[in-house]
Amino acid sequence: MADGQGWERRNEHAYGMVAWRRAVMTCGALVVWSTGYDNRAEPGPRGPRPGRPDAPGAAEFNSMWMRVVALLALAACRAAREADVLVDDVELPTLIGWVYGAHTACLHRGSLETGEARERTETGWLELVGDERRQRLARQVLADHVAAHTACEREPGDTGDGTESPPLTIGDRARAVRAAGIPDLEPDWAGPVSHARARIERLELALHGGLWTPTREHRRFAEILHHTLVAEPDYPSLPEGHHGPAWVQRVLRMPHIGSTYLAVTELPEFVAYGPLGNAGDPLGNAVGSVATDAVQTTANMAVDLEKLWAARPADQPVALWERAHLPAPVRTQVLAVEKVVQELSVILFDVCRRP
Repeated sequence: MADGQGWERRNEHAYGMVAWRRAVMTCGALVVWSTGYDNRAEPGPRGPRPGRPDAPGAAEFNSMWMRVVALLALAACRAAREADVLVDDVELPTLIGWVYGAHTACLHRGSLETGEARERTETGWLELVGDERRQRLARQVLADHVAAHTACEREPGDTGDGTESPPLTIGDRARAVRAAGIPDLEPDWAGPVSHARARIERLELALHGGLWTPTREHRRFAEILHHTLVAEPDYPSLPEGHHGPAWVQRVLRMPHIGSTYLAVTELPEFVAYGPLGNAGDPLGNAVGSVATDAVQTTANMAVDLEKLWAARPADQPVALWERAHLPAPVRTQVLAVEKVVQELSVILFDVCRRP
């Protein structure tokens, strides 16, 4: 078993938070997906959902299912300590034995050197482990994910090199379901991407319909941002012999777009097109919506993947790494954001050419 304090420090370094909090966030994503609970930033209308009539409301989720989240988080921390790995690197199928199997009786034993969990007594841990019903619910959540992953698992066409299926970790599965969203609901990223596309269409209509004429400053602003949008992703560097852009480079390009937009709009001549500028400017609205709303949906994903890439074993094939950490729903999200970025780049080029 890993030294508690050393293990906690490694988790804090990897995630910027204590292991317990990370486990709650990761396991929370698994439970939300399994139950169908609508936890989106902008939930849909209240009332029955024909596609998921059994989905819990907020009161039920907080009173019953958050306890399942805590049980799974405890199991994830115990399993990670036992295997001396980071919380997100716990293999999902192994957790079944911790929440409803051979290791369940050990969950409450011993201290757990992580965050607020340090203060729990053995009695407190027993309360969190709960009764057999809670343990069965936790097992069912994990079984749901194993079944769904097995049904969907296939080798993506653009990484097809005969690589074997990588182990399913709770972190990779959580990343997949966050990108996919609840099966009968739109994922969180879909709204910002649609909003950005609407702003681009409004800019295009104003420009081509003669309702708006770009100034010299508009053209300069468009030219600077256009160069950023069409630049080939080249970070992080890839192993020798592997040609890019790789998926990890495509994801990590997104924060660069956002930071470039914010840096450019801090310049006095371009402040009017930034977050503090003229809310009615069609160019500033379109660029801002893409660079802050649509691109921002990949921010947490980019942070995680950058750290995962930094920890990649030097001899691990890029295709196997990407297959493990960028499952199909994540790639679908990246493609959707890339498409709206490309649409913006086209209209920016048109603005640049205007006399």
